[in-house]
Amino acid sequence: MTWTRVDLTRPGGVHARLVFTDRVGAGTGGSSRSPYDRANLASHVGDQPSAVVANRTELARVLDVPTSRMAFMHPDHGRGVALIGPTDLTPTGVQPGAEVAGVDALVTAEPGIGLVALGADCVPALLVDPVASVVAAVHSGWRGLVADVMGAALGHMAALGADPNRVVAHLGPAICGACYPVPVQRAAEVAEVCSGAVVRCPDGQPGVDVRVGLSAGLAARGVRVELIGGCTAQDETLFSHRRDGLTGRQAGAIALIGGRAA
Repeated sequence: MTWTRVDLTRPGGVHARLVFTDRVGAGTGGSSRSPYDRANLASHVGDQPSAVVANRTELARVLDVPTSRMAFMHPDHGRGVALIGPTDLTPTGVQPGAEVAGVDALVTAEPGIGLVALGADCVPALLVDPVASVVAAVHSGWRGLVADVMGAALGHMAALGADPNRVVAHLGPAICGACYPVPVQRAAEVAEVCSGAVVRCPDGQPGVDVRVGLSAGLAARGVRVELIGGCTAQDETLFSHRRDGLTGRQAGAIALIGGRAA
């Protein structure tokens, strides 16, 4: 597969590893076939389960986490958060059906656990406090922006010792506002949260840029934001549901590697 990998370091060694995937695959490539080719990581889109497991296993390898310690979510476009520790994992972590249901954010302070957020226009976001050694993977579309899923994730991180002023949020590739026309009522809902996230599309319709809205909300809480990747609808190396309809999902994944900070 093709990856963007970021190793965050602190005195004493690697602290966290962040991975963003695309759809293309590299080297031997991913295992999925059209229309999910090649590196689909979602189990709910109709892809062959064996291909999904193979792709997830490769993600675990790159993240340097055992497959049994990988945690995927089955999001419901809300603000639900799950705290993930050793007792919350199953040996079937990469298998379809092992996903944590009904949440849009996973949080852990446990070394060696991989947290995964998927997307194909929605934002996969990875958050890390390098001092408290607390990380999160968050999925957000426009509903998550309105529901403030990021605020919910940060609250759970704070309960484990994180400070928003130390947190860095890496927002992965997502559809841009110009490529995401929405009904007027939806634009109005988003504007109540962040007016800057509502743009005008080339055809004159209102559009929503979820990454702009999330970035503004995070910055207002003192979180530093890094953007990784561009627009999913414009970049054919990325999965895009809006562009292609039936398609796969790419991932943002994060794990603590060096353990909790002293």
